[in-house]
Amino acid sequence: MRTKRLINLPPEEYEHPFDRAALDKLRAMPGLDTLTNFMLNWAYVKWHLVELKGSDFHVTRESCPELYELVRDVADTLNVDDFPEIYTEWGYAINAYTTGFKEQTLLVLNSGAVDLLNDTQLKYIVGHEMGHIKSGHVLYHMMAQLFSTMIGMVPLGETLLTPIQYALLYWNRMSEFTADRAGLLACQDKDEAIKSIIKMAGVPMKYFDRLDEKSFIKQAEEFEKLNSGIADSAIRTISIMASTHPWTVYRAGELLKWIASGEYDRILNKYEGVPCIHCGNILSKDSDYCHIHGGHPFE
Repeated sequence: MRTKRLINLPPEEYEHPFDRAALDKLRAMPGLDTLTNFMLNWAYVKWHLVELKGSDFHVTRESCPELYELVRDVADTLNVDDFPEIYTEWGYAINAYTTGFKEQTLLVLNSGAVDLLNDTQLKYIVGHEMGHIKSGHVLYHMMAQLFSTMIGMVPLGETLLTPIQYALLYWNRMSEFTADRAGLLACQDKDEAIKSIIKMAGVPMKYFDRLDEKSFIKQAEEFEKLNSGIADSAIRTISIMASTHPWTVYRAGELLKWIASGEYDRILNKYEGVPCIHCGNILSKDSDYCHIHGGHPFE
């Protein structure tokens, strides 16, 4: 299935409110700007990128054309201008991440994500990471991942830096809900998006051809009801407060609620690109000029 190109899509259209609220609180914390500048110039970050480039497989149009074109298609679908360098690394968890700083952004895919997902599901995972890039999440994600190392290196680090660490981790989890929405907008298949999450949740490979998304959806709905009380909510908060990601069932539930709200379909319809009748160039519906053929695209 060919995905619709989403023209001039701003990330604010699909950002999860938990993400925005958590990021606003994080940015208001004293000392964050100083810490951010330290991170940007910290040699460890540069070492990390050098090590990654020296050990992982660089995906290019020449070295791995099919995977490169899939990632390129997702970037075009979501209207992402900051196209990352692409790498794969060995590992059979279905996982991917973005890293980098300043003008150098890298997208890293586990071998398991490429081997265990079909192309539509892989577009969901890649779209999730492109959502992080589009929303400007990459720097703060790196800070959350490397914070534990910094705490041990800074005098009184646990006392001074732990509040910022937990704020970073909380925002990191909330940002995953925004990225999940971007993943769905990238693959544009609700069933395959949920199947991607089911696979991440741990269903054995021998059952991949019998995935039942309806049962998983029911599990997500029951989990939401189970954790609605004050005590259950507190347990959920405490048990996950040191994690970078929300539980997969929780993520599926939030994505399903967004779909049910009608916002997913509204965004697709609002930002769907239309081909120029003269040259096929994809433009927004209200465009009155096509720079390819040099005239009105729809007349």
